Amino acid sequence: MGLIFLPASTTFTPEQALQSSLQVAPELERVIVIGTYHDGDLFIRSSRMTCAEALWMAEKAKMYALNP
Repeated sequence: MGLIFLPASTTFTPEQALQSSLQVAPELERVIVIGTYHDGDLFIRSSRMTCAEALWMAEKAKMYALNP
């Protein structure tokens, strides 16, 4: 399994981040989108996975972020 690290952008809008992801990795089979509204409420959307699989993916991302 390969990991592609895309540096965090402090200037991308949400639309730019999503479009960039589609351009860089159009072959993705499953995704999780996590965002926040202005009031701090979370928005979460996933594709083709159970809640348990989404949690597993989020934990893998967390581990990667802690040890790049």
